[in-house]
Parts: sequence; structure tokens; C-alpha cells
Amino acid sequence: MKNVLLLPVWMTSLKLYKNNNSDYNICLGKLDQEAFSAKYVIGFSLGALVALRDIKNIQGKIILINPLVPKRGVMRWLVQWVKFVTSEGLFLERQNFTSNPIRYIFGLKECIELINIDFSKTLNNVFEDKVTVIRGKRDVFYCDEFAVSFLHSKNINVIEVDAGHNWNEEIEKTLDNLLST
Repeated sequence: MKNVLLLPVWMTSLKLYKNNNSDYNICLGKLDQEAFSAKYVIGFSLGALVALRDIKNIQGKIILINPLVPKRGVMRWLVQWVKFVTSEGLFLERQNFTSNPIRYIFGLKECIELINIDFSKTLNNVFEDKVTVIRGKRDVFYCDEFAVSFLHSKNINVIEVDAGHNWNEEIEKTLDNLLST
């Protein structure tokens, strides 16, 4: 089994990340000691911000998928979210909106806390080979061209794939390639 921890976005079901080719350990919420010792930590969307928040404790390599960087105002992210929902949508074949309203409320609170953190200094102090970003070329809502410029300015390797913001097979293929090296 791969020693891989996946930090998914806060409002999707775990069904999205389970396929026949993956054997990720999936973590929702706070990271623990087991998470810190994983060979790879993969953060998707808001999960990428969880990985960045706890980067000092993570011993392995970090793969960020469509991270919400750099810091922007809550209203800006809200506008981007509305555009995202109307364009890509929340509900895909393998993605379900959480049916647990308490999890949603706590997730929303954590979301606001995470997007209010400025990760610029964190990324300034990271080794080039520690963090890799996978970015959907058609993600014009969160990990857009502005985000790519920001990441390049921090000497972060950005791999672009044929995807939008949503998790898809191209992201999975790229992950499998990264994890097999």
C-alpha cells in the first residue's frame, strides 16, 4: 500500500476519491501524527490549504491540486465560487454534496479560516522539491493564471493537466505518475 494521505475538499463525499487504481488514506479534518509521517500528502482545493497550514509538521512530499492561492478576500472567493458553480458545477458523476448539515457548517467555518491565511511566507521557505502543484488548465476560478504566476514566483513546480477545478481522471493519471517516481 502506498503511504499516501489525501486531504479532500471539505464539502464532497469520499466516493469522489475512490477508484480502482488508488489506495489513498483519506483524512478529513485535523491532521495527526500518522498524517505527518506519510510519504506523500495530497491536498485538493481547500485541502491544499490544510496541507500548507501544517507544512512544518509534514515529513513527506506535498502535492497540491488546484490550491486556493494566493490569499484573496472572502468576497472575492465567494464571487469565484458562484462563477465556478454556474460553470463547472458541484455535482458530477462521482461527486456528491455532503448531506450532513453539521459537517457543512463546521466546514464553512474552517473554509473561511483557511482562505484568510496568507501562505506567501510559508511558500517562501519551502524546498523546491517538497511541493508540487497540479493545476487544471481550465481552472479559471481558483487556481487561475494569477495563482500560477504566484506559485512560479515561489519556485514551485506547477504541472498543468487537461482539467478544470474539479477532480477528474487526468488529475488521477498525473497523481499516479508522480507517486510512482
